[in-house]
Amino acid sequence: MTTHRHNFYRFIHKGIRRELGELVRVAATLDVRDGAATQAYVTRLRESLSLMGAHAHHEDAHIEPLIERIAPPLARRIAATHRVLDHQEEELLRRASAALHDPSAAHELYLALTRYAATQLGHMAEEEGEVIELLWQHFSDDALRAVEGAIVASCSPAENAVYMDWMIRGMSDPEHAEFVSGMRQGAPPEVVAHAEHLVDLARRERMAA
Repeated sequence: MTTHRHNFYRFIHKGIRRELGELVRVAATLDVRDGAATQAYVTRLRESLSLMGAHAHHEDAHIEPLIERIAPPLARRIAATHRVLDHQEEELLRRASAALHDPSAAHELYLALTRYAATQLGHMAEEEGEVIELLWQHFSDDALRAVEGAIVASCSPAENAVYMDWMIRGMSDPEHAEFVSGMRQGAPPEVVAHAEHLVDLARRERMAA
């Protein structure tokens, strides 16, 4: 795989993978007899699913048209997977609500979450393989950065703040340096400072683990 080209999937997908992993890990050990812990988990799950769904919809709006121009069958396959993810997210929300009132529903929620994670992981791997390679063949890095910029601009400040937190928590130290260096080239100073703060927190958490 080409590695020196701009890859707008890379960091956001690492962030989503990390958050998915945490959601699955916590669900596996959640004691639903603890009402407060269960409510906190369901709240996190709902918020994370909303952002993961929004991420796919941003891709539909900004990336799918590019794929459609050069590979219509691939575009249809990606769109179909997004619809599957939408349905799985709806199922998870129903099962999460049920688990709040029926402890016996917790295991079904956990299984549904693992199915969703499997779909997401396979889908993101496809995007970072076949899809990005195809985009690299037909579009310049400047064009891809423009698409990425349009996606970021279409997100609310609150959404971007959570996405940044996910991404930074999912990165290695060299990737932290690369990410912050890129931000320094155009992001407002306060946004760069916030990113640096998140990097510091992520490193401290990793050292404490």
